[in-house]
Amino acid sequence: MPIKFIRQRSKAAFDRLRVADLDSSIAKIEAWAGQDFGRYLLHQEQQLLQRKYAQLPGYRLMHLGLVMDEQTLTGFDQLHSFHLAPGLAGASGAAAISNYAEIPLPSEVVDVAILQHAVEYSASPKAVLAEMSRVVAPGGHMLLFLYNPYGPMGLLKFPMQLATGRPQYRFHNLRKGRVVDWLSLLNFQVLEIDHGAYNLPLQRPQWLQQDSRWDQLGQKIRFPLGNFYMIHGVKREARGIASRAQLWRPATSNGYSASRSALSSKGSNKTSNKVSNKHSQR
Repeated sequence: MPIKFIRQRSKAAFDRLRVADLDSSIAKIEAWAGQDFGRYLLHQEQQLLQRKYAQLPGYRLMHLGLVMDEQTLTGFDQLHSFHLAPGLAGASGAAAISNYAEIPLPSEVVDVAILQHAVEYSASPKAVLAEMSRVVAPGGHMLLFLYNPYGPMGLLKFPMQLATGRPQYRFHNLRKGRVVDWLSLLNFQVLEIDHGAYNLPLQRPQWLQQDSRWDQLGQKIRFPLGNFYMIHGVKREARGIASRAQLWRPATSNGYSASRSALSSKGSNKTSNKVSNKHSQR
């Protein structure tokens, strides 16, 4: 009896630590994103996008994330911008519903891809990044928002998972260096990494009105322990050799090449002399 009880408790604890895919958890996460701290976090990310990345070039912009917010897309200059929802709960205003690891788009058609916590909340972060590499065009940009494992949300992840099981804390803690390595394998060059949202994950509506002094100081000194970090990467296409390179020929005839050329000239002279003697004898 005690063994069965321990097994049940351990299974329940592991289930709380397991990261479910977004299509099953998006409804609860979207409800949390509508509360004070969730709105504060998304507001800080939108400010960073508008301040530094609204002028990125391209025709087509794709947004993947927890909540569809018109303000996130309206500040960009792309003529075609759309949002893909992971499930029915977040489908309002979305162009389509799709698993983020299997996006229904042709390859290399997206110029700018914005991923707001779509990677760490997915069951397989590597599969989502690999799909992004497929759909982003060569020279296209990817703006990747992730929770900082060393920030307030990242540090509270494991204790809050075990104590409460709240869906907003069921995500993959992905270190910055690890994600950069994954992107380099997918032919993305990381240009810049930003940090933001330094306040504790508490329900404080005044944080939405203006940045706190702690937020302002963290942004000023680029303190790397905010709630999120953002990676700006550009896809670089690896090109093969288009045509066969020409053979290298030395500029001066010295050494072995000189002896070979001398032998060939002597052989040609002997052949021409033999031919001329034959003609004279006839």
